[in-house]
Amino acid sequence: MDIQSKSTFLSEFQPKNLARHLQKNDWIFAEYYEKPEQRTDKKSYRAFLFRSKDRTVFGVKEFWDEPSIDFRKLANRVVSEKEFRDNLISDDEDLRKIWKRH
Repeated sequence: MDIQSKSTFLSEFQPKNLARHLQKNDWIFAEYYEKPEQRTDKKSYRAFLFRSKDRTVFGVKEFWDEPSIDFRKLANRVVSEKEFRDNLISDDEDLRKIWKRH
């Protein structure tokens, strides 16, 4: 992950329009955000984060310069599409650190 700020604040959320049979799942979702003034490259940074409830699997998709994508829709895809989820899984140690308090 491209974290430059010392503060790590996560905003948790639920998937959008998730099918009823998928509503009970093992995934937790959050957004991580840094403002341009917090970064040396002066770009906005957002990260779509997810983890399994048992904290064994972590995933991330990073965005720079304010994407207009709805992270709740990405969360829906993580739950419903294994191939999509598998492409976002990461062994980056920063993910474990960020999720430590959540």
